[in-house]
Amino acid sequence: MKKVIKGTLVVLLVTVLTGCSNLGAEDLAEYVDVDFSGMDTKGTADYSIDEDALLKDVYDVDIESEFPDEETLQEIENLEDSMKVNIDKTDNLSNGDNIKVTANVNEDKIEKVKSGEKEFEVKGLSKPKTLTSEDVEKNLVVNFTGVSGQGEVQADNTFDEPLDSLDFTFENDGKLKNDDQAEIVLSKEDKQQLIDMGYLTEKDFAPAFKVEGLDKVAEQAQDIANLDDIKRMIEEEAKRTYKDKDTEFSFGSKYEINQEKWLYRPFPEDNSEDEDDFGWTMGEESTDSGNLLSIYSIKEYSGGDKKELKEEVTAVIGYSDILLDEDNKANVSELTEIHDEKDDSYSLKSVIQLYEGEGYQEVK
Repeated sequence: MKKVIKGTLVVLLVTVLTGCSNLGAEDLAEYVDVDFSGMDTKGTADYSIDEDALLKDVYDVDIESEFPDEETLQEIENLEDSMKVNIDKTDNLSNGDNIKVTANVNEDKIEKVKSGEKEFEVKGLSKPKTLTSEDVEKNLVVNFTGVSGQGEVQADNTFDEPLDSLDFTFENDGKLKNDDQAEIVLSKEDKQQLIDMGYLTEKDFAPAFKVEGLDKVAEQAQDIANLDDIKRMIEEEAKRTYKDKDTEFSFGSKYEINQEKWLYRPFPEDNSEDEDDFGWTMGEESTDSGNLLSIYSIKEYSGGDKKELKEEVTAVIGYSDILLDEDNKANVSELTEIHDEKDDSYSLKSVIQLYEGEGYQEVK
């Protein structure tokens, strides 16, 4: 009877050993270490494997000073190809959090190393500094340029390092109106840059600056208080430009001027400045806003007794920078002249369509 029992124990022991081929294998998780970086609540985790210690314990090889035999080298390569490490949470970490590391190997191919798990406590993250709306409003010198409705922000950063390198973005920059609140918006990249500097924004972070000092243009020509004066100036310019000369001689010129249509545009379609698509160049200080144009059909005849048609053109004459004061009146001495001319390859209709395509509308 005792022999039977003894034989049974031997069989059981052999069965257990056979079913656990990696019994006594090293736990890969014990060779994994985790480093924490960044600041509290926004920390990150990264892992490393102490392969030198692992190879020494498993294969009794000091990889730094000796070259393993071919069989051992193959086992090492198989192990390295098989190892996979996963951390259950790698970002937005806070001091005191616990994370779990799972270290896996293919145990069907690797006998001397086994998979495992290990927990780590997050620690060593730095305490973040807080950036408030008040801080930004105090350390940004903000000015507004352009015309109301298409105002732009000019901001000078007076922060000390490292915040002096930040470029702040304003919502609706280029489309601002007087009395708007120009609000700062932080992109994902901006927020990451702040984190890298050790800063978080306060919960209700929303710095804003009142828009003021922008020039004013009329939304429609009828809103210009001295519109009739400006129209008269344009008509006088047309007469000066196409004035009869040397009419008693055949080489002279006589002009027939027909006013066809008035057009107005408060803002350029693409917010471009200084140079228009139709051939004229604005002055350096031009905003290309508040534009009033008159379209003319011009016929030039020869002078002398024999009146012959020399040329037909479509002329565009007007002013830009019709900026209004508090009484909606424009300073006519500060207007920028516009003058364009199309030859007879352009019909009157096509010229008007060109300007309407650039945002001009008829003034009735």
